[in-house]
Amino acid sequence: MAMQSVNVATLKNNLSRYLAAAKNGKEIVITSHRHPIARIVPAEKKLEDLAIIPARKPVSSLKKVKGIKLDVDLVAELLADRRRR
Repeated sequence: MAMQSVNVATLKNNLSRYLAAAKNGKEIVITSHRHPIARIVPAEKKLEDLAIIPARKPVSSLKKVKGIKLDVDLVAELLADRRRR
């Protein structure tokens, strides 16, 4: 697999070109200030190869699932955490 390096600005300007290269088997390394930060690699499976797996149980069986009761108000905790930040 051939590897190619590209900086973020060039990637943004030519995204379709680099995605096409990845589709054709190239690995694209994205750099920022000459440091590698991410990779674009070819997908391992094609969308045509994916299959929808039917549910094992009917949706009506979800009504039987019981929730849990918490002794804590989660919304209040999240708001308090947001205020601390």
